[in-house]
Amino acid sequence: MKNNLEMNKLSIILIAIFASVSFTSCDDEVDAPNVLEIYNGYYISGDATPFSGLETGGGMVAGNVVGQATKFLDLSNGNIVITHENNSTAEQPNTTSFGLNSADELVIDGDVINFAETAGKYFFRIDTTAKSISHVAIESWGAIGSATPGGWGEDTNMTLESSDNGEYIYTVTVDLIGGEWLKFRANDQWAPQFGVVDGSLSLRLFDSESDPGSIQVPESGNYTIKLILGTKFDYELKKN
Repeated sequence: MKNNLEMNKLSIILIAIFASVSFTSCDDEVDAPNVLEIYNGYYISGDATPFSGLETGGGMVAGNVVGQATKFLDLSNGNIVITHENNSTAEQPNTTSFGLNSADELVIDGDVINFAETAGKYFFRIDTTAKSISHVAIESWGAIGSATPGGWGEDTNMTLESSDNGEYIYTVTVDLIGGEWLKFRANDQWAPQFGVVDGSLSLRLFDSESDPGSIQVPESGNYTIKLILGTKFDYELKKN
């Protein structure tokens, strides 16, 4: 009988210890801080931008040239901050900051970039290899090409559907011709424009850059077309 009592006491003690450990583990999980992961790459922020600080939505799109990155966003008068993040979180950033020197070159730890142009939508590009910054104002987006009603001579205008969290989505619903081609262009000009290279949307920002390929429409029909400009550049062709 004594052995049974001792075994029961031991069981109660073990259960109490297990319960204490379990409750402690649950408390630890509840109290653990939320960690916002910031992916590697270049980021834009500042009071001239929609991003007040280091935010995932401020991620720039890497170019084909090392050190080059581009962002489509709303800009107004104010300061622009450019950083490069390497395995950063919001709580523990690992940040390299860029700014301008006295020769207006983009350098590490340079002075803050001041944007004093007319407020609106822009492509903003940095090139840390060439030590340069550049921007192009965007008034409109359209689809153009042999698959579209206007052919290669007239754009089919697109409408801004949303711009949540720094992701701009332009859309249009239109009849397209199967087997024919289209691309996206801004301001009714051939630069900036988007085409497709190796299956991915490719940006031509300036006339001096290579003309990207076009997008082939699989079959004739009525389509909703989307151009998506956020932390990556993408598009959708959805047959209705």
